[in-house]
Amino acid sequence: MSSTGLEHHTGSYPVDGLLFDCDGVLVNSDEAAAVAWNEWAALYAPGFDFDRDIIHGRPARETIAELVPAADVDRADRALMQKEIETAPLVRALPGARDLLLALPTGCFTIVTSAVSLVARARLQAAGLPCPADLVTFDDVARGKPAPDPYRLGAKRLGIDPRHAVVFEDADAGVVSAQAAQIGLTVGIGQRGLDTRANLVLADLTGIRFDGTRLHLGDALQLRPDPDHELTTQ
Repeated sequence: MSSTGLEHHTGSYPVDGLLFDCDGVLVNSDEAAAVAWNEWAALYAPGFDFDRDIIHGRPARETIAELVPAADVDRADRALMQKEIETAPLVRALPGARDLLLALPTGCFTIVTSAVSLVARARLQAAGLPCPADLVTFDDVARGKPAPDPYRLGAKRLGIDPRHAVVFEDADAGVVSAQAAQIGLTVGIGQRGLDTRANLVLADLTGIRFDGTRLHLGDALQLRPDPDHELTTQ
């Protein structure tokens, strides 16, 4: 048994379902988000710079609440949402995302994002990725990441025990959320994933397979291995 709580063998883990963060895991939305936030900031929070100041994985509304007077939060939040929808065409799928999602068995995955529903759906559509019916967004929870609520709800909507699920995340707020929800395995994605407390970190979703009962990571490029089991790469 590994520190994740899931047994593993030759780069594979027994898993009942997959939970994906969206931005930074399935899609590259950095350019779109930077344009939206910086245009928004020119009106609502002069001096704010997306690349320098944003905390990835955190709900936008929480950041907005720290930047504008309380009386202006609702209006500022709506303004940012509109800009993020307008910039969604800049979003692109990250390597491996489309191939993996389209190959997954029906009903075995969902997406758990800190974005509001309209923004998440616009970005997934722009990237050409499927949007599951049980998508979990900031609109669905009382507390966003890093609270456990989003990933608890994601596992509940898939009808699985969180301890038998895997989460793919690029932000530490998301990893903290997943681990607080007792998710069995957390997989960091990309360079930002190296700054998280994920059990292991992969370059992207390329080479990942899931047959409905077992997650196979042996063909993925690892940036930081599971300390209890170094993945076999080919």
